[in-house]
Amino acid sequence: MAKKEKGITAEKRFRLLWIALGLLMLVLVASVIIICVLNFKSALKESRQQSVTAAAKLAVKQIDGDKIDGWLENGVDDDYKLTAERLNDILNNTSYLEYLYVYKILPDGCHVVFDFWSPQDAETDGLPEVDISAIGEVLEFDPSFEPYIPDLLAGKRIDIIESDDAYGWLLTQYEPIYDSQGKCVAYVGVDISVHEIRQYIRSIIIKIAVIAAVVFLICIFIGVRLSVMFRRAEKMDALIEKQKRDKALLAEFIEAFASVIDLKDSYTQGHSFRVAKYTEMLARELGCDEETVERYHNIALLHDVGKIGIPDSVLNKPGPLSDEEFNIIRSHAARGYKVLKNISLMPDIAVGAGSHHERPDGKGYPKGLKGDEIPRVAQIIAVADCFDAMYSDRPYRKRMNFERAVSIIREVSGTQLTPDVVDAFLRLVDKGEFRAPDDHGGGSMESIDNIHQKNSLLSKGEKKAEQ
Repeated sequence: MAKKEKGITAEKRFRLLWIALGLLMLVLVASVIIICVLNFKSALKESRQQSVTAAAKLAVKQIDGDKIDGWLENGVDDDYKLTAERLNDILNNTSYLEYLYVYKILPDGCHVVFDFWSPQDAETDGLPEVDISAIGEVLEFDPSFEPYIPDLLAGKRIDIIESDDAYGWLLTQYEPIYDSQGKCVAYVGVDISVHEIRQYIRSIIIKIAVIAAVVFLICIFIGVRLSVMFRRAEKMDALIEKQKRDKALLAEFIEAFASVIDLKDSYTQGHSFRVAKYTEMLARELGCDEETVERYHNIALLHDVGKIGIPDSVLNKPGPLSDEEFNIIRSHAARGYKVLKNISLMPDIAVGAGSHHERPDGKGYPKGLKGDEIPRVAQIIAVADCFDAMYSDRPYRKRMNFERAVSIIREVSGTQLTPDVVDAFLRLVDKGEFRAPDDHGGGSMESIDNIHQKNSLLSKGEKKAEQ
């Protein structure tokens, strides 16, 4: 037998989606970091390039090109010292400038005219910030310098040089110095440090990584919470669906059972359904919510369930009932409570059956409850039950006149029936409710003793009506 494939559950789909979102977020964060780093690096280098170029141009303006060769041949004079001070000021007042020097480029090497170190480098290497003794010194070309030698010997401008060696990560600008004849006689060299870029990049990466980690952890937390909530929602949906099915099944069971009850008593066909309908109308008029209205409707459907235990010989006896038989019929309230009390799906379904014949004055049965001791649903069912007992056709009599039935309900308010429920009944009567569509007047004016009179000699029909 082929194995049945299991489909991907909604929860698994949710997890896969969340994982995909997490991975997408990581890719986005990595992309943001890379873009930020590249943009920052580019912007910082551009800023340093502008600084080194400006410093080189400013240094050129401090140097008299016609005196370069004289200084190299004759050494230091007052003009040289004054120029050295100005160049040193440029070095000291330009951020991140590491070296400033003036070289005359000849085939045998770089002939030093001026050579200045930044204060930090001079202190680190134990050198003077302004080394005027270096004038005339010839420095051999570094191998990395060789690509630029032809252009420098020809007096041409060259682009900024970027180097990363023992001297650090530097941007170098060579700016030509011209004499009065327009001939390039030397170059100002300015080195600006960009090694801080690495520190800044590390700092940015760390900050972004920390932020990303926090965001990622928050997302994980949210994802876990959402997953838990999703599972709970699924369970809740399943529970609600089960409750709906159970509720529907219970309603069907109750209606079927109510039909059986009405079939049991040939004198009261349809009584359970009419009492349930009236109970629903009264509960809604009293301001009960729809869930409560529905629950009261179901309870009312089974208010006479105890009649199932009454022998047919008594329940449907064609002649007068003896006191013993009448007491047997009265026992249907206690029997009904006993039948329904263990239904856990609707714990209060038994109170309608057990208490709908209780009275506010304490003269009801089976327990003789008074006033608010009577469950609310039983108070409502009592009014609905009494009205239907009077206002329904029976094999032995026609229904009572509508106004007469309403009058009796009004008269027994506070003794046999709960006052505020009677008030709700009367309000509905004023709205045109309860009167049957085929009622055009008429009907029996005969009293039903159990509702209006204390008469122990009840006729068969009157005793039936009480039930």
